[in-house]
Amino acid sequence: MNEKASIHLFAGLEGREIGVILAAATKRRLHKLDIIARSDQAATQLYLVHAGCINLYVLTRDGQRVLLRRLESRDAFGLGAFLTEPAGCIGTAEAVRDSELLLWDHRLVRHLAKTYPRFLENALQVVVNCLGLCIKRHVGLLSDSAQQRLASALTHLAAHSGRILPRGIEIEINNEDLASLADVSFFTASRLLKSWERKGAVEKSRGKILICHPEKMLAA
Repeated sequence: MNEKASIHLFAGLEGREIGVILAAATKRRLHKLDIIARSDQAATQLYLVHAGCINLYVLTRDGQRVLLRRLESRDAFGLGAFLTEPAGCIGTAEAVRDSELLLWDHRLVRHLAKTYPRFLENALQVVVNCLGLCIKRHVGLLSDSAQQRLASALTHLAAHSGRILPRGIEIEINNEDLASLADVSFFTASRLLKSWERKGAVEKSRGKILICHPEKMLAA
């Protein structure tokens, strides 16, 4: 399978079909902290992360950020653009660092979905997968300890976007975002990370975490 065909949105599509869809996309370059879409807007564009990293978050009533997902290369968002009447964005999308997106506007998304039904089916599969992650996260809130949730968030990030180094797997994330993804307080995340550092499970540097011995994160 070629690199393009491994993207979830393009699964099962022929190379020629993928080429047509990609050729119809518009590229957009982003700087760190650029806002791409807001939670109070309709999803009138479909986005695919081509390079970089995007945070998808919502704000609580008191203005606290709750990180829903961290989107990396090949992740899609704005899937409400597949609907006849675009659904609202589920969160605000913000560039974590300089990034590049591919985007398709609503009319074009609708046309491509009719032309290539598998494209629409793949979008539905992405939504189902995201729903599954939300359910797992909710169950974790009820059944897992803060330590388990933080370890789970770290290992998920490592598998999804970690950089393999000789001494472990490096993840680019700050304590605030990690705490939000794990549904723990900033204080709790910082305390657990310091404890894991003392055990040799992780090494912390500014904006980065190196996982050296993941089995030690849940050790007594």
